Amino acid sequence: MSDPYETEEEFHSKDRKQFRKERKHLQQTDRSKFKKSDQAKLSPKTLKDTDLPRGQVAAITGEGIWVDEGDKRYLCSLKGLLKKEKIQTRNLIAVGDFVRFEPASIDEGVVVHIEPRFSALARTDISGQKEQLIAANVDQVLIVISVVEPPLKPALLDRYLIAAEKGRIHPIIVINKVDLLHEYPDEHKRYEELLAAYEPLGFPILSASIQTQAGIEAIRSIMKNKISVIAGQSGVGKSSLLNTAFGFERRTGDLSIKTSKGSHTTTAAELLPLPGGGYCVDTPGVRSFGIWQLERSEISSHFHDIAQYAQHCKFADCTHTTEPQCAVLKALEEGTLPRLRYESYATLLDEVRGGMDNWTKRKMDVTDG
Repeated sequence: MSDPYETEEEFHSKDRKQFRKERKHLQQTDRSKFKKSDQAKLSPKTLKDTDLPRGQVAAITGEGIWVDEGDKRYLCSLKGLLKKEKIQTRNLIAVGDFVRFEPASIDEGVVVHIEPRFSALARTDISGQKEQLIAANVDQVLIVISVVEPPLKPALLDRYLIAAEKGRIHPIIVINKVDLLHEYPDEHKRYEELLAAYEPLGFPILSASIQTQAGIEAIRSIMKNKISVIAGQSGVGKSSLLNTAFGFERRTGDLSIKTSKGSHTTTAAELLPLPGGGYCVDTPGVRSFGIWQLERSEISSHFHDIAQYAQHCKFADCTHTTEPQCAVLKALEEGTLPRLRYESYATLLDEVRGGMDNWTKRKMDVTDG
């Protein structure tokens, strides 16, 4: 930009206030400042209206974001502008996200826009301060639990059910390793109690076994032409069920990347195409599952069987723990409300109040012992 004043005398002859006003006007109208580096600062809202390729996030690894566009897979980075957004989410992008990206080479690119999600499975991250996205834009979640190894954990199941409801995802309960039940009478009783408590709630429940092939065909059928996410505790057999149902060869630590970029380990979710139609997001197992932004006042509303009794409690803010004339406690005493469900509710309520989760309690017990 050239100096609008030719001589020093002309500069000093001008009123300084007037000069500043004119200089500001010249700077605002100077088009030379709109360089490529400045154009890169355009908002994602502007960029999404362009003709950039649209793809879906298939996996996220230490190398970057793997984006599928048709039969091609790109290794992408995330545009710096998106990283600067101040949000309460630990990861800005998740497997299943639809994105717009700028191709940088034949198999690399830069994600510049993330489309709004119609559903998402998320949990609280380890810090307890941010949301951790597990998968996005899925139709249903298969919550895999198991008997014996590891044993049934209704409290963990309920966390997934609540997360699915909050994330607008249809839940399906899969109880794996049922072939072991005949060897463990106590676990068999627990299994029957779980079925009696959850079947009246309307959740689809599949009992499965890789050894006997029980439930395998039902899993194939229920996942056909759907986008499903498989979630659950470590060791319940999620990958083994997928291998048996769809002929995959997934092992702990494997990641089926289409390009030859080296070996990978399964430290995050991955989007897998299913034979016969549909997709599946296989996720790593977890030890505990914290529900993001769950308020104490809303917990009972997610336990639908408890909620139907709660409307008859004397006090509107009843926590269903020690209050007099509590319809929930009365139902528990009379046996019309399954104790298994109430114990799960009470555990979650304690955690939201600031108590320790069950996994931490067990760890503390082992340490103290």
